[in-house]
Amino acid sequence: MEAIANGLILLMLSIGHAELWTSVINRTHALKIHEVYLKRLRHVLELLMVLFPLVLLFAVGLSDPGVLVGGEWSQLPLWWQPILLLCTLGFLGLIYSGVRHQFYRPPRQQTAQESELIHLRERLKQDLIGEGPYHYLAGLPFNEIFSVEFTRKTFQLSRLPEKWEGLTILHLSDLHFSGTLKREYFIELCRIAQEMKPDLIIFAGDLIDRMECLDWLQETLGPMQAPLGRFFILGNHDWNQESLQIRQTLSETGWIDLTAEPVRLQHEGQTLFMAGTEAPWMGKLQDVKLSEDNAADDFLLLVSHTPDNFHWAEREGYDLVLSGHTHGGQVRVPPFGPIFAPSLHGTRYTSGTFFRGSTLLHVSRGVSGIHPLRWFCRPEISLLTLHSADKK
Repeated sequence: MEAIANGLILLMLSIGHAELWTSVINRTHALKIHEVYLKRLRHVLELLMVLFPLVLLFAVGLSDPGVLVGGEWSQLPLWWQPILLLCTLGFLGLIYSGVRHQFYRPPRQQTAQESELIHLRERLKQDLIGEGPYHYLAGLPFNEIFSVEFTRKTFQLSRLPEKWEGLTILHLSDLHFSGTLKREYFIELCRIAQEMKPDLIIFAGDLIDRMECLDWLQETLGPMQAPLGRFFILGNHDWNQESLQIRQTLSETGWIDLTAEPVRLQHEGQTLFMAGTEAPWMGKLQDVKLSEDNAADDFLLLVSHTPDNFHWAEREGYDLVLSGHTHGGQVRVPPFGPIFAPSLHGTRYTSGTFFRGSTLLHVSRGVSGIHPLRWFCRPEISLLTLHSADKK
């Protein structure tokens, strides 16, 4: 029995070690580091995750003193103690993340949600896997990449003008055109999204992973329309490509770049102040700070590719923040939830709705990714309906 207990402890320590390096991967992928270097770092860390359990098994479990063969933990060399302590903390961190995931509930500012699941393969009756990078992942069993969740969420916001009751925003993010998923997949998604008839359309970044797919814009985002306009920012994957050309091409289809300068949109006699930030990859946060002449009754909307700018937006007084980037984790491991998330906050803001101070954040799970794999984490397109708070 003691050997079994010690074996379980070694397993716990191995999992904790993997969680520590996963935490490093998550946070380095939130920084302004080119994908070439991130990939090299990730490969090294993934190798360490695989090798450490073997080292632990032989150095601690089987070799003298060998806790799996009758030895005692107290007989280990002292230098093992800080290593095992860190691994234990890593395991406790994973447990904490799992508990937080299980107890997550949307804030009271989200008053309703309903979803419609659309299976694109069945709908289009064709093979939607192309020849792009990692195309083999798209065909793995139980992959949910072709089962897209169209969600309708209702938000109640205290500073929303009463004349804007029922204002709708289509929140799109992370299309990741790479050729791995065929053009027809995205054409149909955009067509279905347009059927929601939103007042305003926002795209929150990560559009192109291969420049050969730039001409897809004419048939996907190009035809989309909304009475109050179509606005966009770019993301870190666009930064890794030819971002200036991507920005220009999307602008030529009629979409408005929110990072060029903030937009003051007049609607029903009230002002919607919209700004966009692609920090830390392109631009700086101070480039989109509110100007001193903003009226106190302006409603303030920030589009930030990463949710890492949420706390900054709350300090600046934004009412609503729309983000993507984290893909909901793409793979969620029951009961722990997402493990990988490119964020300085780890898996805290992978998807959903969050509230701080007077600022509401909505993080989309996005549509695709350079790695076309979704387990327990379906792609998402959201229609957000805004209502003013009860003035009673």
